[in-house]
Amino acid sequence: MTKALDYFDPAANFNDDLAKTFEGAKAKFCVMSFTTDWRFSPARSRELVDALMAAKKDVCYLEIDAPQGHDAFLIPIPRYLQAFRNYMNRITL
Repeated sequence: MTKALDYFDPAANFNDDLAKTFEGAKAKFCVMSFTTDWRFSPARSRELVDALMAAKKDVCYLEIDAPQGHDAFLIPIPRYLQAFRNYMNRITL
């Protein structure tokens, strides 16, 4: 699993253009990152958000201050839980 995560390149089949990767997507996107996540850094999350915006997709982004590192998404951090709840409520409308 870790190897797959390390080597997966979503833009590989799109001439390394991440925005083109998302052109066919019809979903609404919410990208959340945690300040101390070493596996999926906030910089990488912002890169995804930039590509989604370039592809004119509906996207929101939140960077959450959390000292728990990569496993922060497993911790009931109030800001994370509220943002996730708000997003889920928004897409069900």
